[in-house]
Amino acid sequence: MVTSNREPVEWLGLMADPLLAQSAIDRLQSAAYELVLEGESYRRRQKPGPSTIDPAPPSPRSSRRRR
Repeated sequence: MVTSNREPVEWLGLMADPLLAQSAIDRLQSAAYELVLEGESYRRRQKPGPSTIDPAPPSPRSSRRRR
């Protein structure tokens, strides 16, 4: 199973050797079932919103001096 957020034609530009890249893509696609999902990304839905909890206040500095 191979998953990608890019079309196979876009893979060529991501690989150093275009000839080897095309060969690899051809082999992957020759007997593959391609399932294309379209729609809004689930990552956006799961992205945490702005924090409603205030950060802890800084700890007060001690007035004592260390020797």
